[in-house]
Amino acid sequence: MEFSEVWKQYKPLIEAMVELFHPFVEAAVHDLEQGKVVAIYHNISHRKIGEPSPLHELKVSVKDFPDYFAPYYKQNWNGRTLKCTSITLRNKKGVPVGLICINMDVSFFQEGSRLIAAFLKIKDEAANPIEIFGVPVDSQTDTLIQEYLDKKSLSLNHLNREQKKELTQELYKKGVFNFKNAAPFVAKKLSTSRASIYNYIKQIGE
Repeated sequence: MEFSEVWKQYKPLIEAMVELFHPFVEAAVHDLEQGKVVAIYHNISHRKIGEPSPLHELKVSVKDFPDYFAPYYKQNWNGRTLKCTSITLRNKKGVPVGLICINMDVSFFQEGSRLIAAFLKIKDEAANPIEIFGVPVDSQTDTLIQEYLDKKSLSLNHLNREQKKELTQELYKKGVFNFKNAAPFVAKKLSTSRASIYNYIKQIGE
């Protein structure tokens, strides 16, 4: 089977794929025997039909071409990032006769990712739960208690007096007691009295 017969079998697939991912994807077909580009769909790389195929980019001899190449990045003519892969076309004897190269402009997604990351980023010091609008005190306190237990490799049911004191003071520093009814909630969680909780807080800085 000649090259032209092989790649034309894939023409509907190529056209559908390029249309599906429009305007981000280009597909270029290469004739390996002639060593040139024979077809381009949605030309974003500004190449021309008939120009030499840049097979050196693949860094593999033609006889060793895999069925497809792992995706890799390269820069387009305008500096935008392309994510690329190539699919090997073979004749009936299994010899590589062509390539379908798929190039996707991912710079739009990279820019979007950076904007989302910037939008979601918060200052590290914004740990005071009083600043987190609408979050119930019990939910915030449970989270902070669990963080303390995980950091110290402790169990809530096996805390000694000194550990309860340290945990209470840590919760105070985090702003938990700015919430109404925080003290009785913490006392219940630590299986101690409210008086003990207030006493632990009073001892801060002593």
